[in-house]
Amino acid sequence: MTGRDEQLEAKKKQAEKQAQEAAQAKKKAEDDRIAAARAGNCERAKRAKATLDSGVRIATTNAKGEREIMDDKARAAELQRIDGVIRSDCGPASASAQNVN
Repeated sequence: MTGRDEQLEAKKKQAEKQAQEAAQAKKKAEDDRIAAARAGNCERAKRAKATLDSGVRIATTNAKGEREIMDDKARAAELQRIDGVIRSDCGPASASAQNVN
């Protein structure tokens, strides 16, 4: 009967190993997805900042669908928001962002 117990233990260990490998692969895929999203956000934020810094007049659309030119106050607020995105997404991932599960 010990032969069966050894076989059963070997099967259990193999199943645990496979489950662990699957969990690691899932975590890596999620980490890769997050890294790609951060890189995309960073790139868009840098382009938006360059556009705002250029001084070009920028038009936005209001809730009614009407076109409005961005004033200095709105430009400053948008620059502040973009700087926050750059700080959060363009550097190395923070420990809290890496441990999100």
